[in-house]
Amino acid sequence: MTESFPKTSEDKLLNKYLEEKGGHLFLEVPIGSNRRNDIWPTGSKVRRFDGVVFPGNTCNIYNYKNYQDKFNSLITFNYELEVIEVKNKLNRLVIGQVIAGYDMLKREYAGKSINCRIICSEGDPALEWVCKQRNIKVSIYES
Repeated sequence: MTESFPKTSEDKLLNKYLEEKGGHLFLEVPIGSNRRNDIWPTGSKVRRFDGVVFPGNTCNIYNYKNYQDKFNSLITFNYELEVIEVKNKLNRLVIGQVIAGYDMLKREYAGKSINCRIICSEGDPALEWVCKQRNIKVSIYES
């Protein structure tokens, strides 16, 4: 588990979501590295998700760096997971991050059902419509 969570305003938003939904939350999950498999072109850079959540009845928060084995076990035995990006305001940047993250995770972990979610404290009706068109869930919480 991680003792220093939540720290930032974005962490607090993520924590509100986890308390509401439950599950196993892994923070700062890397994607795009050839360390796990050799599928990315040379020179590809590692990106990190704000969070990846596996379904569960309890709220557990893990720092990916310290709990890679647990993450690998859960991703092996769970069909479904959720990719999360958090920003204070819903914007095009975070939508792009979650779309790129989804595609990259789908490539690394083929056969998984991957849901996308953006957590924010301020929405935007036009961008919420865009998210709905792309099947990206948006959760808005007061900060």
